[in-house]
Amino acid sequence: MDFSEMFKVSGQLCKFSPDGKYLASCVQYRLVVRDVRSLQVLRLFACLDRVQHLEWSADSLFLLCAMYKRGLVQVWSLEQPEWHCRIDEGSAGLVASCWSPDGRHVLNTTEFHLRITVWSLCTKSVSYIKYPKACQQGIAFTLDGRHMAVAERRDCKDYVSVFVCGDWQLLRHFETDTQDLAGVAWAPNGCVLAVWDSCLEYKILLYSLDGRLLATYCAYEWSLGIKSVAWSPSSQFLAVGSYDGKVRVLNHVTWKVLTEFEHPATISSSKIVVYKEAEKSPHLPLGQRPLPPRRASVESKYEIASVPVSLQTLKPAPDRANPKVGVGLLAFSPDNYFLATRNDNMPHAVWVWDVQKLRLLAVLEQLAPVRSFLWDPRQPRLAVCTGGARVYLWSPAGCVSVQVPGEGDFQVLSMCWHPSGDSLALLGKDHFCLCFLEHEGVGAAAGKRA
Repeated sequence: MDFSEMFKVSGQLCKFSPDGKYLASCVQYRLVVRDVRSLQVLRLFACLDRVQHLEWSADSLFLLCAMYKRGLVQVWSLEQPEWHCRIDEGSAGLVASCWSPDGRHVLNTTEFHLRITVWSLCTKSVSYIKYPKACQQGIAFTLDGRHMAVAERRDCKDYVSVFVCGDWQLLRHFETDTQDLAGVAWAPNGCVLAVWDSCLEYKILLYSLDGRLLATYCAYEWSLGIKSVAWSPSSQFLAVGSYDGKVRVLNHVTWKVLTEFEHPATISSSKIVVYKEAEKSPHLPLGQRPLPPRRASVESKYEIASVPVSLQTLKPAPDRANPKVGVGLLAFSPDNYFLATRNDNMPHAVWVWDVQKLRLLAVLEQLAPVRSFLWDPRQPRLAVCTGGARVYLWSPAGCVSVQVPGEGDFQVLSMCWHPSGDSLALLGKDHFCLCFLEHEGVGAAAGKRA
């Protein structure tokens, strides 16, 4: 396992191109494009202001840089560096910007969510979508790029509009049976659209492409409801993370609950492997004074804990908004075999479930709260970061803790995988580096340090 040198970055804006050939990063107002293999700078672009959002087009030919504070979007071409496009939303402002699946249209959401403007790079035409709803997951594209669903709010009611991405014609427009729609997500096969309500009401609805309501699911009433939603890659399962600390897995045939995954505070089954992170200070010669904790090369490794194991639990503050409770993170592995979850009132633990056998397989208990985790796009390998100078990897073969080399207080705040799974970009506050991995899994036995 090897690491690159450190490179500067602003706002953790670092993205691999979809074809895996390039790596783009932003440093203040500068956009830097590197060759993935050599890490040499291929292109350097100067934007008009500090970049706050960076996104590749699907064909890896264009880069979108959004400057929300100035209401500007600039588009750069890798093939024709002298060409560029500038989109100014003016007094309407800008709060979000993204590519269409064809990589030739830019979708800008104005301030106060008054409208979505669709800008064509080919014909320079402009289309408008009115009344988009202000919610975290209000726009969703099908995996094949043919359709787009937009959550809307009109006359105090929730609606969904389905557009054909080729010509932006409205295909379907229907009202949803929600009090306060919180998000929409297409199944990977593009046949079913999941729509869910805000946390105040537990309700998830499944619609067909033509707007027919296929099913409605409600687990309980009069309590905080849905916190996270994820489709399996095969579209067979829909995982719903709830504020009661459970994940309910719905099947695609009847849309009934296939199983419920709970997150108990104590693990007592001997069939579950509990990896517990442990730190060990290096042995010092007699009489030598220890270094300050920040500079000491403290080793970290996983130990397999003997059951029963009690996990660290937080007691949420009932008088504060956004309580640390419920399943806030969940993601399926690319092969559809595993599901990783984090229960927010047990922030130190990552739970790995066997979807085929519908049981808990492993638990990773970290020394620090888990910030995020991401599956390798090509194999069942999970990367975890906790905001420290280490990255953690789990696979069915075992679990390892990897120290990121380098001077200073580099902290891994987020990550992104290369499309091939060969490398992982580790992003800190002001710097990033690449971690180069092997194909055949974690590459070390459980409990060992890489």
